[in-house]
Amino acid sequence: MKYILFLTAFVLLISCQQKPLTQEQLNKELASQSLAMEEDLIALRRDLHQYPELAGEETRTAKTIAEHLKESGLEVHENIGGYGVVGILKTDKPGKHIAWRADIDALATDFEDPVAFKSVHDGVRHICGHDVHTTIGLGIARNLSQLKEQLAGTYYFVFQPAEENITGAKAMLDEDLMELINPDEFYAAHITPFPAGVIATKPKELYAHYKEVSLTLNTTDSEDIRFVSSKMNDLSNVSNPEFGTDASFEDPVTGIAGSNTMYQDYTLLETSIYPNSENDQTVLRGYYSFSDQNQLDTFKKNLQNMIDESPLDQVVIDHNIKPVSYVLQNDPDVTAQSVKILMNYYPESVVELSGVFPGGRSDDFALFLEKVPGTYFFLGGSNFEQNKISMPHAPIFEVDESVIQKAVERFSVLMTARAQTE
Repeated sequence: MKYILFLTAFVLLISCQQKPLTQEQLNKELASQSLAMEEDLIALRRDLHQYPELAGEETRTAKTIAEHLKESGLEVHENIGGYGVVGILKTDKPGKHIAWRADIDALATDFEDPVAFKSVHDGVRHICGHDVHTTIGLGIARNLSQLKEQLAGTYYFVFQPAEENITGAKAMLDEDLMELINPDEFYAAHITPFPAGVIATKPKELYAHYKEVSLTLNTTDSEDIRFVSSKMNDLSNVSNPEFGTDASFEDPVTGIAGSNTMYQDYTLLETSIYPNSENDQTVLRGYYSFSDQNQLDTFKKNLQNMIDESPLDQVVIDHNIKPVSYVLQNDPDVTAQSVKILMNYYPESVVELSGVFPGGRSDDFALFLEKVPGTYFFLGGSNFEQNKISMPHAPIFEVDESVIQKAVERFSVLMTARAQTE
């Protein structure tokens, strides 16, 4: 009888231990683990910051990434598209395949690094936050690996080289990245000047379509050049002098997250029109931002009409619209579902953007989003009280390192929740 009671108790104990965690229970574990590893992650970030490597030269960075992924028990693949590294975490339960991208390269710059753990390489610095991105990716991988038995699905961690010269994503794809991984959804985040821990995004375009527009004239006459230049200026529909300023981005009503944002439905001439005259011809060149494809299509029609329905048809002998950067498009459905999950658990830290950033900003993560539906997030890294402003590429760039733990926790929650959805 005692043996039967003992056996019954043992079976009940085992069954209780094997009972899967609810998402809320899992979230608590992910939060607790991310807090426990915060000190180690900050140390890792500082190590990466001290040893930055330019695009195409990320040897030490890639080795560090591979070592940490192996320590976390992931399957590791190296030297993909240069020094790209992929970590794969497979669970025993069915679920979606979820991928996370972190870029790993640094920039050439002579700006003085304001931190004590500054770069040991003269003229090279992590001034765009890729050391933070790398640390967050490794933190999420470690966080999920420690709860592998409770998770569903498969997780891919893609550490991409050469983002700064926009060659790394293509190089990884050219070396059959998508045959190695098979994600249903793809995510990434980039440090921005929002307060540390704030997550912001929107469906479709985050960055404007950025194009070089050139017209070739069969003349070098200064009056003709001025006339055509003025017509090219007229194709812009932005007249507000505050458009594009930091203050206008932050405006609670008309800013990038405002309910009546000025950063929709725009065609903006970003530069002066540059003339270049040679051999009795002149090429006029300008750079435009378009908030969406509709604005670009309208511009093309207006440009053609401008040429056809004016004296310009005798002057303009050729015109061309050339892309300057990749167009990053968040999947509307995946983005809506992701924002819903994050808003449910972290309502005070999620910002739903309504506008599109002009100015030629972009990220070659766009190429991954052309293959797989997903979402690119802006991640705040600033602490204004401590005068830490995480504006990428700015001389004063500095990050509040509390964002690392916050991001590891929140994106771990997002990835595990998405892996369990149908």
